[in-house]
Amino acid sequence: MCIRNKTASIIWKLALIVFATLGLLGGAGLLAGHYEPAFPHMFTNVSNIFNWVYFVCAVVWLVRNRDSEATTFAPMAKYTAMVSLLVTMLIAHFMLFDAMFRDGQLAWELVWLHYVVPIMTLLDWLLFDEKGKMPAWGPLTWLSLVLAYLAFAMIYVGAFGGYMGGGTTADITNYPYTFLDPAISGAGGVAAFCASMLVAFIALGYLLFGIDRLMAKRARARS
Repeated sequence: MCIRNKTASIIWKLALIVFATLGLLGGAGLLAGHYEPAFPHMFTNVSNIFNWVYFVCAVVWLVRNRDSEATTFAPMAKYTAMVSLLVTMLIAHFMLFDAMFRDGQLAWELVWLHYVVPIMTLLDWLLFDEKGKMPAWGPLTWLSLVLAYLAFAMIYVGAFGGYMGGGTTADITNYPYTFLDPAISGAGGVAAFCASMLVAFIALGYLLFGIDRLMAKRARARS
């Protein structure tokens, strides 16, 4: 499936950008008149900022290339953003769901950043991108943002004594998440977590790759 109406694609992307902007401003505390120091430390915000920048660039590109046959701006960056957001959503849902509540209520900005934006990004790919374009080696590279974040956190905090705590980890650990702190989870536990996430999300990438190939095959069969 590929909707080639670029006006519809632009409108969808602009709606996604609005949700992401409000979510990021809310997560940073700016809508409440203050700033959360832990904001840039959390992967939720890192992945959503990356995604926001991508979609702003994609809208500009679509406006400038309305007559082009191409449907997708910088596909590899888009797949990286999409997989990173799916990582964000799945970890938040299955491991950190309690952290999405404040005073017993779901925090709307966390719902947008953890669910609405990731799902809209996935649907953007399903609805508007030409299928059959994902390279077979792609899933090995789409976790580059996740791996860069993990490497930075482990080196900055572990090797240089930096501080990335905050949010749910305030006064518990200098790491952004307790499952990354060897003092809490053990060095073996941290290594096992990182390895299992790597395997799981490479598998996720290949699931998306398989869906991409299947949808392309069905499109060719109908044509």
